[in-house]
Amino acid sequence: MTLPYARDFMLGRMFAADAAFDGLFYTGVTSTGIYCLPSCRARKPRAEHVRFHATPGEARAAGLRACRRCHPDAYRGVPGPEAALLAALSGVCVPDVPGVRALADALHLGESALHAKWRELFQVTPGEWLARERVRLAARTLRDSGCSVAEVAFAVGFGSLSAFGAQFRRGMYLTPQAWRHAGRGAGLTLTLPAAFPLEVVWCDLGRDPNSVTQRVDARGGRVAFAWTFPGGPQRVTLHVTAGQVEVHPDGPGSLTPADWEALHALTVRALGLHTPLTPGDWPVPLVPQAFDGLIWAVAGQQVTFAQACRVRRTLTLRFGTPVAGDLTAPPTPARLAALDDADLRACGLTDARAALLRRLAGRVARGELNLDALARGTVGAARRTLLAVPGIGPWTADYLRLRVLGFPDVVPEGDAALAASLRRTHALPARPTPAQVEALLRPHAPRRSQAVLRAWHAALDPT
Repeated sequence: MTLPYARDFMLGRMFAADAAFDGLFYTGVTSTGIYCLPSCRARKPRAEHVRFHATPGEARAAGLRACRRCHPDAYRGVPGPEAALLAALSGVCVPDVPGVRALADALHLGESALHAKWRELFQVTPGEWLARERVRLAARTLRDSGCSVAEVAFAVGFGSLSAFGAQFRRGMYLTPQAWRHAGRGAGLTLTLPAAFPLEVVWCDLGRDPNSVTQRVDARGGRVAFAWTFPGGPQRVTLHVTAGQVEVHPDGPGSLTPADWEALHALTVRALGLHTPLTPGDWPVPLVPQAFDGLIWAVAGQQVTFAQACRVRRTLTLRFGTPVAGDLTAPPTPARLAALDDADLRACGLTDARAALLRRLAGRVARGELNLDALARGTVGAARRTLLAVPGIGPWTADYLRLRVLGFPDVVPEGDAALAASLRRTHALPARPTPAQVEALLRPHAPRRSQAVLRAWHAALDPT
């Protein structure tokens, strides 16, 4: 039976453990001789060992046996409309789509329906999504090929060099030429959007005044970070002057091309530049290193922000990597996965949270939980995947979608600080219920993540 999806698309859904595709295809693993549902939580195989099948019978005919963990033969779900739309999208070549109308036609949707679906699935407009995908493809091509800037612009679907340059600068905060040559000079220079509210970023980056992973000097316009790159941990300094950010690695060794690309991505995340901003918008800074976001999320379960800060500081000092300037890079997944629960409990975590953090570290280290893949997928798939992990509830899943995956329209369910802040802001007689919080923030859609950050900042009082 012919599979209706491209192999790369199915690999992506498998690595993301996306339950929306259960029953639409089955993953065969030649190295182990088993077949699974895409959402199976077992350790993910290497791509070269994967063969996809349309039905369990087809997988058995290939000599495979059913996985005893996800029980693919027992699956009786009905694929939903989200999966069908994403399957159709997997066959769309972005460079061949000149605009939103063409994308709607390719998916057999009207433009209004396309806009509604994109808001629901990706929390962006179709135009924003197309621009983001084109810029992402262009950035990779500029670094990996010898094609001229003009050749790259037209190859990824832009109709003119001026449109390409404008969109690239809006999405990457530097010119295509500067991106291509990043790493050949002393650092990176990014141009901030007009009227960028830098005070918001300083407040957010300094929310733990005793942080051991970063140090903020708002008066001097500087912040230093301890980040881990593919080549190892380094201290990095960001200096903001006249609407620009100068990014300088301070470590003793030279950075590899992969390190420079990571440096750009981490800077964009730290400053909340992952979503294009317009005047009046608040940037929503992300936890720069995604796994550190998991540490924040677990440390913050059902405790005050100040308590979460103390737990994270202790974890980082004990299991992170020191860099120059008395800063320490956050622990890696492999480091925490190798610990005993007792080691984590000694940092202030409860039994349940210590076990959860160690399990999450193992899943990330083994590639079973791919946070980058979740960020590139749909907001619903991200929530389903996270909630499927024992120990992750609605608040943790929503926090991760907002602070780690970068979705722009998230309201963390049951967040105590958010509810308390809204009570003060709206002079309510009692703390609002989750339903009331949702109603109060509804006018801020589709940028509710910004409204949540404003409320959090109003409630900040770490000690």
